[in-house]
Amino acid sequence: MTHERITKADQFYATQWLHVMLNKDDWLSEQIDEVLKARDEFKKICLASKPDKLNAFCEKWLSPAKWEELDQAIAAAHKRREKFAESDEHHVSLELTHRAKFILERLAKQYDCSLSDVIEQHLVDRVDCSLPDS
Repeated sequence: MTHERITKADQFYATQWLHVMLNKDDWLSEQIDEVLKARDEFKKICLASKPDKLNAFCEKWLSPAKWEELDQAIAAAHKRREKFAESDEHHVSLELTHRAKFILERLAKQYDCSLSDVIEQHLVDRVDCSLPDS
């Protein structure tokens, strides 16, 4: 089965999803040493921030079933983004410093996503409470 290659536009979603899944001890393999190797390699891939390296990682470590899960997660992320863009009722105004705006815009451009996606994806692990549904 052929899987979609991860594009620069999909890299943000793929990286976030893989980060979550690889932290589940038995998701990738039942052999913990293999899981630890994959996690170490993934950390290096994240630092490199290049889709071709992420694709090579996935080709090496993901089974066809895991690739399919990743493809579905990317497709779902695209649908959520489209739904959010169409729905204006979920938008709020926010005041930012020039520096904060610059940082958010650079990350949004790098990951080809919205400013809201950057905030949600990069800060979700730092929130110590239940988050509302979007």
